[in-house]
Amino acid sequence: MDRSTSAKKSIDMDNEQLVSGCRAGDKQCQRVLFKKYRDRVFSIISHSLSPYVDKDDIIQQVFIKIYRSLDNFKGLSSLDTWIYRITLKVCIDQQRKKYRKRQLKVIHNPDILENQQDVTKPNPYIEHEQKELSDQILNGLNKLSMEKRLVVTMFEMEGFSLEDISKILKKPIGTIKSRLFHGRKELAAFLRNYLE
Repeated sequence: MDRSTSAKKSIDMDNEQLVSGCRAGDKQCQRVLFKKYRDRVFSIISHSLSPYVDKDDIIQQVFIKIYRSLDNFKGLSSLDTWIYRITLKVCIDQQRKKYRKRQLKVIHNPDILENQQDVTKPNPYIEHEQKELSDQILNGLNKLSMEKRLVVTMFEMEGFSLEDISKILKKPIGTIKSRLFHGRKELAAFLRNYLE
């Protein structure tokens, strides 16, 4: 069988054949599975995580997890759905790991922003104030439940729309709105105590 016939046969493989081949350690099946789902996985990662994340590294983590977990795939859902869930789980795990490392630059006073644009040297007092406020925001976010924290972070810091968050988390938009409302409310209460 020549290379073009082999490639065509690979493309024509259905998901059941792909899964069986991958379970058996067939490298060709693994390549086909990767090519088939790479763009979709990349899209989920791009929508779920910060643009500064190394997406190639996350894609690698996702496919390693997929290949290692194929024995657990029972076919109760479609392969597409199963891969989507694994990708989302890796993204959520990544968000948890990176969350505490994220440094926020918060400017809550427009006069400070205006003054900063004119000043070439950083003002140590302003920098200290911003660092302290950023730390308090992170502390407040860490006090939220994971569900609320994820929605608030995605909406407020990552700039995702409610519709995007709903699709990514596979939750009804009403649930997303509720988590955002309550998350903001709890965060505001925490910060109000700090500011007072």
